Amino acid sequence: MEFPLFETLAIAQGKVRNIELHQQRYERSLQAFYGNQSAVVFPNVFQLAEQIQVPAELCAEPLIRCRIDYNAKQILFRYFPYTRKTYRTFKPIVCDHIDYGLKYADRTLLNALFAQKGDCDEIMIIKNGYVTDCSIGNLIFRQNTQWFTPDTPLLEGTQRAILLTQGR
Repeated sequence: MEFPLFETLAIAQGKVRNIELHQQRYERSLQAFYGNQSAVVFPNVFQLAEQIQVPAELCAEPLIRCRIDYNAKQILFRYFPYTRKTYRTFKPIVCDHIDYGLKYADRTLLNALFAQKGDCDEIMIIKNGYVTDCSIGNLIFRQNTQWFTPDTPLLEGTQRAILLTQGR
């Protein structure tokens, strides 16, 4: 079975980060992707928090990445140790036709854009003249002690939403 959408959650010391926001995005994405057929196709929406079961061999990891692939009827959970990365150099890549309003499993276009990064660590996607995201998430910038994030993200990330709500 094909899974057109996915979520990626961080689990730190056994606690799922931003689970409520992930649940909301999961439900919004089902509705947006499947439209009016949603009530018939998925009468019982999965409660993500109830479904997450970290494998015993990963429980000692301080940070775990949980990838949830899903469609209207099924959901697939995969777990990986998470390694934080620091990106220092970004190559601006213009792509005015990109649409990533849902977290699509098909990352063909994102991968093609990323392949243009050259010697840089990551790409910075520019759409219609506006800075949006990098290939794997939202961007945040720091100038001295102040943080900034574009107000034109391709996909509104859960951590970005938390930080903005907190005024950080």
